[in-house]
Amino acid sequence: MRTSRIRPGRGFSLMELLVTIAVLAITLAIAVPSFTGVIGNSKLRGQASEIQTALAYARTEAIRLNQSVVFCHSNNGINCTVPPATGWEGWLVSAAGAALATPVVPVLRTGIIPAAPIRVSSGANLAAATHAIRFTPQGLARGFTNNIPLSDLIRVCIAQASVNPNTRDIQFSSGGRSRIVTTDNAGICP
Repeated sequence: MRTSRIRPGRGFSLMELLVTIAVLAITLAIAVPSFTGVIGNSKLRGQASEIQTALAYARTEAIRLNQSVVFCHSNNGINCTVPPATGWEGWLVSAAGAALATPVVPVLRTGIIPAAPIRVSSGANLAAATHAIRFTPQGLARGFTNNIPLSDLIRVCIAQASVNPNTRDIQFSSGGRSRIVTTDNAGICP
């Protein structure tokens, strides 16, 4: 004859479940802001690297093609334009055209800059040069409409306090070389 044993219930008690949920909530409250900072920093670094790569590509193509090549702001991927006060919307690399705002052919490469939270802006010298850099066949950076050597920066910034440092300056020299310099503006884009 078999006797049956009553097994105790398996699973979690209500108290165990509440403690587990509380621990999970505390962990998420700590981790989510850090994760937001990691994502913002990745976007910032990626955008700065993309622009620096485009500058190097424009310089290389000018040397390879033995003709002037332009890197400039573009809101449509067809011609060079002046960016709005909110910052750059995109860029293009093309054979040097005759005038700003006229379609340039061929367009060698284009890029789109996402809106918020990233903001891209020109330094004072680049803004005065209509936000366009002309690379000579020797690989030198010059103003778009003249042969004046051009050295300045393109600032990539993210307005998030969780990203520290929040600014990458792509500094370029009249010799055509560029580098990324990290600065901190306390979560504010100047």
